[in-house]
Amino acid sequence: MATEPRPVVLVVEDEPSILSTYDLLLTEEGYEVSTCSTYKCGHQKLKERNYDAALIDISLEREDLGLVLAKEAKDLSRPPVVILSTGYPTLDRLRRALNLQVDYLVVKPDEAMEVTGVLQRSLARRELRRQMAAD
Repeated sequence: MATEPRPVVLVVEDEPSILSTYDLLLTEEGYEVSTCSTYKCGHQKLKERNYDAALIDISLEREDLGLVLAKEAKDLSRPPVVILSTGYPTLDRLRRALNLQVDYLVVKPDEAMEVTGVLQRSLARRELRRQMAAD
């Protein structure tokens, strides 16, 4: 009996405690997780493989490199669900995130269950769209 492949999630977060929390939580929820703490690492991983979802901190390395990485993810031929997170939600950052048409924006400190719930719903919605397009 074949098992369904686990959804693959890329987490890019420069705060080590948050990164390890997401890694542990998402792995326990059944996701295959790749982690990065820098823009450069996230950029490279997006080039190497297809991800079902990407959870990206907006202010990577104290700049807004997360927004750059989110745009790169959205521009892929098979874009992942993109969830941005920020602890400092300025109006400019929120506007730029909305212009990228990200799937969700989480404001830290967030409830970990909010992230997993959003991830599950977003992936299910994307799969339903794919099925409807195939019919």
